[in-house]
Amino acid sequence: MKSQLKKIIPPRVGKLIKSSWLEVRRFYYTGNRYECPVCGHHFRKMLSGGFDLPVLKEKQIVGGGYRENDVCPYCLSTDRDRLIYLYLKYESDFFNQPQTVLHIAPEPALFRIFNKLDNLHYFPATKYTEGLYYGSGIQTADLLDLQFETGTFDWVICNHVLEHIPNDQLAMQEIFRVLKPWGQAILQVPYSPILKKTFEDPTITSRSDREKYFGQFDHVRIYGTDYTSRLESAGFHVETIEQTKKFKTLGNLEKYALNPKEKLFVCKKIENFKSL
Repeated sequence: MKSQLKKIIPPRVGKLIKSSWLEVRRFYYTGNRYECPVCGHHFRKMLSGGFDLPVLKEKQIVGGGYRENDVCPYCLSTDRDRLIYLYLKYESDFFNQPQTVLHIAPEPALFRIFNKLDNLHYFPATKYTEGLYYGSGIQTADLLDLQFETGTFDWVICNHVLEHIPNDQLAMQEIFRVLKPWGQAILQVPYSPILKKTFEDPTITSRSDREKYFGQFDHVRIYGTDYTSRLESAGFHVETIEQTKKFKTLGNLEKYALNPKEKLFVCKKIENFKSL
């Protein structure tokens, strides 16, 4: 349906219609309760997002369940996009120093910001560039066989991607490989805080069964509290960041409509860190 519309409606007209609609919606939702740090607008409420499925409730999935105040009405950033943005903006030198950045399956709201930063040598990449969700300027990349040389990037941002990949260990190793020494990766996934061991079953292949057991038709696992150890097995030093402890200078975090249960997984490439 989207591809048919793109053929009928000229790109300039389509952009005008979209921008006009977003402006109308921004005005409708304008208020003082919430602030989107990505686009800078204020709202009385956010749009709902996520899925309302039994397995997500049963496993208490963080980053996968339904939330009423999730999506920014204007820039469409989600709670996890805003969490990453706040960390990069206020708790790192991402915006202030020259950085070479690989952004896997870039979220549109973050892409629009990062793509304009003069200090970034920015590589947005995804496995498929079908021309609907992503623009023509985004290159293709396979996380199991990245085309970049070892030690290329200061940062890798890979937000809710690994749960889609059967061989996630190889993907983690590839991310580790392309990072520079002391480079950092933000590797967010939906996870269950009550599941000690990651649940995966390669015999579950149908869309309906994956939705039933993993919470989404294209997921291949539910990560448990062993997610950190899986990252460490790829070589990373993992810092698990709790919002209230890290963002003390930002005051009340409720205004950003974050998921208060979500933690940040900041992974650093420190050679032989276990022996330090």
